[in-house]
Amino acid sequence: MSTRVRLIAAVTALLLAYFGLNQLFRLALPPMRLDLTEKHLFTLSSGSQRIIAKVNQDTELTLYYSEKEARPYPQFRQYAQRVSEKIEEYAAQSGNKIRLRIIDPEPYSSAEDIAIAEGILAIPLEDGAGPLYFGLTAKTAVRKQSIGFIKPESEQYLEYELSKLIQSVQSGDKPKVLLVSDLPVSGNTNSTLGPVVPAWVVYRQLSERYQLSHMSPRALTIPSDTDVLWVMHPRNWPESALQQVQLFVENGGHAVVVLDPNAESVPVFSGSNPILSNLYLASDMPAMLQRWGVRYDSNAVVLDSKYAWLMQLNENQFPKRNPALISLPAEAMNQRDPVTADLDRIVLSSTGAMTLTENSPLQIEPLLQSSDSSRLIDVTGFRLASEDPEKLLNGFVSSQEPFVLAARFSGKVSSKGQPDKQLNFIVVADSDFLSDRLWVQENNLFGQPVFSAQASNGDFFFNCIDQLSGTDDLISIRSRGKVSRPFEKVDQLRRSAEQRYRDKQTALLLNLEKVQSEINVLQESGNLSKATQNSPKYRALMTDKIKLRRSLRDIQRELNLDVERLGIIIKLINILGIALLLLVIGAVVAVRRRLFKDYARVSHGTS
Repeated sequence: MSTRVRLIAAVTALLLAYFGLNQLFRLALPPMRLDLTEKHLFTLSSGSQRIIAKVNQDTELTLYYSEKEARPYPQFRQYAQRVSEKIEEYAAQSGNKIRLRIIDPEPYSSAEDIAIAEGILAIPLEDGAGPLYFGLTAKTAVRKQSIGFIKPESEQYLEYELSKLIQSVQSGDKPKVLLVSDLPVSGNTNSTLGPVVPAWVVYRQLSERYQLSHMSPRALTIPSDTDVLWVMHPRNWPESALQQVQLFVENGGHAVVVLDPNAESVPVFSGSNPILSNLYLASDMPAMLQRWGVRYDSNAVVLDSKYAWLMQLNENQFPKRNPALISLPAEAMNQRDPVTADLDRIVLSSTGAMTLTENSPLQIEPLLQSSDSSRLIDVTGFRLASEDPEKLLNGFVSSQEPFVLAARFSGKVSSKGQPDKQLNFIVVADSDFLSDRLWVQENNLFGQPVFSAQASNGDFFFNCIDQLSGTDDLISIRSRGKVSRPFEKVDQLRRSAEQRYRDKQTALLLNLEKVQSEINVLQESGNLSKATQNSPKYRALMTDKIKLRRSLRDIQRELNLDVERLGIIIKLINILGIALLLLVIGAVVAVRRRLFKDYARVSHGTS
């Protein structure tokens, strides 16, 4: 047998062995993946793993994904693949307790009707095709929940949302939230105490999501099945109520504590009741906070010249900035925490500040912070100058550091005769941020209230309750960092293609808009007759519309053609690279062996 034949046989054998072993390993071994990303983006956190281990009911996850509509968008397809792989990881680690189905809700299909009924959102596409569906439902025997659209811009919080969804369907009951406060957050119907006022919007909206109840701190008994305790402006509370709050938190209960050095949103109550007549004054829980090592000064108000709200006291004056009315932008919020991520603006009024003492057993995670152009002012001096905001800016000297206005506290605190429990609670140093005037407007439409949010105050508080109503495992999950990274070559190819086809695409879109306008004129009556449908003009317009949409889809395919070619090349390198490497190694070994034999033969003959 010639050397050439042997080499061809060896190469063929190597190829067959390579592909054969690949197929054998794929069928015989369980799927294994190695996460080599910088922040282990595709590895489930320990919190998610514990949530999966505690799944006590068979859970069916259904991912509605419009694969055909997503084909012209390679970046979205890659994102969808990452999402599906993440969900598959949950199913793989659940021991068959979590099952995943992927459904393509094609237009006008029964699957699309089911997706809409399940709360999946239809996203219109630029070229008029679609719509695009990409949502997830979770269902057990007792409950079902859904994510209407899995947003690409929130991918860093994907694991948190998936874990929250799975955990939320394990129980059939809504979480129980208990509000403890003297403030009329749930409304006041007793005219002898003060003006009759409706419930705050935050209370009304929260009651739609949870089993919400309101109790007075007088003779308080916190039910043992309370999921989240909402402590609101604890001014002059009886010691027994404060001790119950402390025991609830130290026994592992979750709480939102809302304090305030100056409560502005307190209605005028009857002066005959000393408890209710001075509610505007500061609230505090000194014994409990000092025990936990939380420092909060109820006699100090934060002023911020950078985030000061521009307000107009009357129409005859120019607008003035009020440094006590603070409008926090996104940069002042913790973007790593799901509670404050993706919020636009939060407005606080005469807020306090907090921090930890050096010997505190807790950890602090700031959620809201002032700018470094802020300072503290004595609450008495603030009240004297609050009528004219400019007085608050006179002689303003910044502390050159931000103040923490809202924070999450966690850690373990020892209790007599009891094992250490994990504490998880949130403190906000302003009660006014929940009042209607700072974040929402209520209108009436056909006898029904319609709420228009002017700031993200409500969303922030809903996120606090939403997260604390889960377990400590859910609370521990944080942002996993950015997944998508820029591909300069891909971006360059896409920009080049867009430049070539932009004019043509713009012209087609204008023509499509013109044709659609003419069709709308024929359909103005709302009842399109058969005669109109069969008219030459209508049929010509519909034909033009179909041609224009087809041309737009062709352009979209051309825009992605270079990127698709690059993707194919990369796939070929990934698939064939190792095989080619093995061939080269085999060839080198064969040549070296041949040369060694020839050298040995020559040496033997010479000797």
